[in-house]
Amino acid sequence: MASDTNEADRERAAIVAKYDKGREEGAEIDPWEDADFFIYKVTDRYGFLHKEPLASRSDLERKAILVERSREIKWIKMLGNWDKALQTDKLRSRVFKGIPNSLRSRAWGELLRVDKLKLTKAGFYDKAKQLARLTSPDIRQIDLDVNRTYRNHIMFRDRYGVKQQALFHVLATYSMFNTEVGYCQGMSGIAALLLMYFNEEDAFWALSCLLSDRMHGMHGLFKPGFPKLLRLQEHHEKICRKLLPRVHKHLKKIEVDARIYSMKWFLQCFLDRLPFSLTLRVWDAFMYDGDRVPIAMAFLVVKIYKKQLSKMTFDDAMTHLQTMESHSFNDDEVMDMLQSTMVELRRNGLDHPGPSQTTEQAPPPPRDIDELRSRVLFSQRIRDVNYKPSRMKRNDSFQEGIKTMYNNDEPITSNASERDNPDGRIYHNVQENHYLPKVPAKASGSPLRSTSYGLGNPKDANGHVPVSV
Repeated sequence: MASDTNEADRERAAIVAKYDKGREEGAEIDPWEDADFFIYKVTDRYGFLHKEPLASRSDLERKAILVERSREIKWIKMLGNWDKALQTDKLRSRVFKGIPNSLRSRAWGELLRVDKLKLTKAGFYDKAKQLARLTSPDIRQIDLDVNRTYRNHIMFRDRYGVKQQALFHVLATYSMFNTEVGYCQGMSGIAALLLMYFNEEDAFWALSCLLSDRMHGMHGLFKPGFPKLLRLQEHHEKICRKLLPRVHKHLKKIEVDARIYSMKWFLQCFLDRLPFSLTLRVWDAFMYDGDRVPIAMAFLVVKIYKKQLSKMTFDDAMTHLQTMESHSFNDDEVMDMLQSTMVELRRNGLDHPGPSQTTEQAPPPPRDIDELRSRVLFSQRIRDVNYKPSRMKRNDSFQEGIKTMYNNDEPITSNASERDNPDGRIYHNVQENHYLPKVPAKASGSPLRSTSYGLGNPKDANGHVPVSV
């Protein structure tokens, strides 16, 4: 036990040192960690890199950009008098019309009250970050996932670059700030999205707000047992059963499980499941309206594709719901339909599954750095007592669904798992009350905890996902 602890400390220190050095001369960066970005020729307006020149903007796209620019003046005035704006109906209307991209960081910051939270915790983040660098048991898994997150984005393409450093520190610090959740793989995409619009500390407090406040309540999505995820998925099935009975019956007949196709919808509020421009619009609405947005969006997706889904086989339906391709609506039309869908669900009493359960709520945040140290020490003692994780048998249909989700996901990088899984196999074990797979650190000889919850794309040489229970 002592030798494992010493080895974990050494590995943690080595990983942290690499992020401290960044891309300075002499930095040790293996070839597999740096993608060959010379093949990318074009960067779009959101920072994503493309291999081929982008098509010329259509008249509709050019008009949308002009409209967005005209709205900037209105948003600047509204942000200058935010307390008054919160009391008007105009704010909601303007949020659903789309926050101008140039003002999205300010608007999201106001909606999440980031500045007010920072004032009450002045100096806390830097101290918590230093503590996390020394003690977080999730360092190794965070390091692996940082190198898998948005590598086709200009901010995250360089291994150990500035934004990769920020992403690493935000996730490591939060893993100690909220030890009940620690780190879960789906959090890396959310933190990266926030870092596209916030600096490092602001992104940390924004992530904290999303997980801890009552309106968004993402804590219950990521904590062991995933109570809120399961509750939202059950509510989604209830909506489809009542309002789309034929489609629901057909999906049941072909054994399409809502727990699988809707997993990423709710865990990450449709990140990587919609065109990025539309994803931002959905996140604008989510920042303002909370849980009601992904609930309505999940129903809207099934409703949009109801004719196609009613004729599909299992494979076609799962692929369609994972990629959501071939719809003919632009972003404005989808957001208008989303608002109408929210009204429809509210009229039927289905817009929300009800108040969050006690088990879903985040614990009170540490009041100061001393209380955080106490919590970290307590969690370390608990880990020492429960060094060997308990195991439980998983539902077979859910296990098969996990395989389907893995096999239908597109990898962010083609070489991300080569180093940590040299034999090409991915092993999963499940802690008590964890229904999603976790990659054990021992499989790659590391004593640090590894917490991959099935949101990546691990496959063996035959394209399968080996699962051991």
